Amino acid sequence: MKEKVITVSSYGIALFSENAVSTFLKENKIRSKKLLKIFQENQSLYLDSLAKGVWIPILPVDSIKYQIKTSNLGEVFGDEWEKTLEEDGFNLNVYDSFWIASIGLLSDLAKESFEAESISYETLDGNKLYQGFKFRYPSGKYTVKIEGYRRNVEKAFPEPNFGYLFSLDKVDEFCGYKDPREDDNYFFNVAQIK
Repeated sequence: MKEKVITVSSYGIALFSENAVSTFLKENKIRSKKLLKIFQENQSLYLDSLAKGVWIPILPVDSIKYQIKTSNLGEVFGDEWEKTLEEDGFNLNVYDSFWIASIGLLSDLAKESFEAESISYETLDGNKLYQGFKFRYPSGKYTVKIEGYRRNVEKAFPEPNFGYLFSLDKVDEFCGYKDPREDDNYFFNVAQIK
């Protein structure tokens, strides 16, 4: 199995199902694809999106590479990693698949970007960097646990020294919501946890 490493060039990571986002925008008669701007300008819409599991923003995090894993697909971090954070209870509504991606991709939601299994770009020196990965998963409502990891012994660049493990737990209905942007309650920046 190929390791999934995303390069965050913005200020965070997001989990979302592209179809859940599209449905939410249609229901609210929003034509703009600038999702981040929409949520920054409308707090009640942002909170509604969390309650309905449209997305999970994980921020701020350093703009570096992160190893990404999902426990539901049998992935784990081995002995060379140390768990540094664990938070759970975040809503995610999945329609056949979901993305784990650099949050900057939601600055201008281009539908065609999400037709592939990953979103990548090539640097001037020929390195391929990934901004996001699609995970095929059964449709439904899930609560998500987020675990953060750091390597016990750092590796040289370009190897990632930090990572996140996501675990999805199916639920019948969402019971409330948690706002991961509440700085007093949550700190997801694993690169800054000692």
